[in-house]
Amino acid sequence: MDEAVTEPNVFAHVQVLAEIGKLHGNRAVGTAGYEASAQYVERALTAAGYKVTSQTFTLPHYREVSPAVLTTAAGPVQAATFAFSPSGRATGEVQEAGLGCSSTDWTGFRRGAIALADRGGCSFRVKAQQAVRAGAGALIVVNDKPGELRGSLGEPGVPLPVVGVAPDVEIEGPVTVQTTTTSTTKVSRNVIAQTDQGDPDDVLILGAHLDSVEAGPGINDNGSGVGVVLEIAEQMARMRPERAVRFAFWGAEEVGLVGSSHYVRNLSAAEKAKIAGYVNLDMVATPNHGNGVYDSDNAIEEAGHEFYRMRGLPSEQVAFDGRSDYGPFVKAGIPAGGIFTGGDDIKTADQAAMYGGAANRSFDPCYHKACDTIENVNRQVLDVSADAVAYIVEQLAFTTRPVR
Repeated sequence: MDEAVTEPNVFAHVQVLAEIGKLHGNRAVGTAGYEASAQYVERALTAAGYKVTSQTFTLPHYREVSPAVLTTAAGPVQAATFAFSPSGRATGEVQEAGLGCSSTDWTGFRRGAIALADRGGCSFRVKAQQAVRAGAGALIVVNDKPGELRGSLGEPGVPLPVVGVAPDVEIEGPVTVQTTTTSTTKVSRNVIAQTDQGDPDDVLILGAHLDSVEAGPGINDNGSGVGVVLEIAEQMARMRPERAVRFAFWGAEEVGLVGSSHYVRNLSAAEKAKIAGYVNLDMVATPNHGNGVYDSDNAIEEAGHEFYRMRGLPSEQVAFDGRSDYGPFVKAGIPAGGIFTGGDDIKTADQAAMYGGAANRSFDPCYHKACDTIENVNRQVLDVSADAVAYIVEQLAFTTRPVR
């Protein structure tokens, strides 16, 4: 099957998404750019003969209107507004609350004070809820590693400003914290199609997230994955697999895996039992690339490494970190895996020796930036990735051997 899947065809899909991103500025959830992307995928799948369905869902949507302001006794310091922090302004003395995860951390806390909590121990939302109960005017969370802390409260509803700071920031009271944001509810959708051929009670899912971040058009992340899934879908329309293959294009991945989580959460027990496995594609044309195969301990991982060995190329295991759409499937006990050519992590000297490229630089220097355009796509890597995924699908869809 990897002979049928060609890089020019994959790249043609990526180019269309790049033009959409260029026209609209981004392809983020809830925007005209996302809807144009979804409509393009629908047209391509329909032209290939598929019956296409949309699965709609609602999600909270957050936007920072202006940067956070944090002023201390020594002057202004750098701070980052947490996603879903409301607009607000508070001034007061600083009081430390440890991790801020339990009520005992807040014993003796003075109402109206500005709370200072360390990262870790519980979610940011739990820290913020504890701060509200203690009567804090605002919450400052200190990172546990170098660099500014950008976090999320997950959804609206916490009624006090929350910001993050680097561990080397000196915060002496009194301080003023100010955030300016908006939070609304938006409607988005997943786009899904399935082969007519193959056992509909034994399904392999191949998926990629369709949305970008607001900062840019998202062409490596994740126009590259979308392009590969579309090309494989077009080729599979003419084939006769043993298993049915379902193609999924997820919405709202970049704001918390919302589309894929909604999909998995709404599967009945009977529908879940029909899914043999899920193959995830998220960033597969990275400029300063590696050949990562998710450490899933199943037939997906086995086929991925096997492909690279057959090509005489190195590959390495990549840990599941919950940052992409395999997460909800793994949590639901559905076998998952896939390939990944690198994101914002730093490429080591050993990895540069394996794959070429530049050591001590990000795999993708344009990760979540405006420069993630068509020029950020490594076409040679895209070609190899498309063949790798085609091989994985061939090994799993044209057989009934267990994926698990």
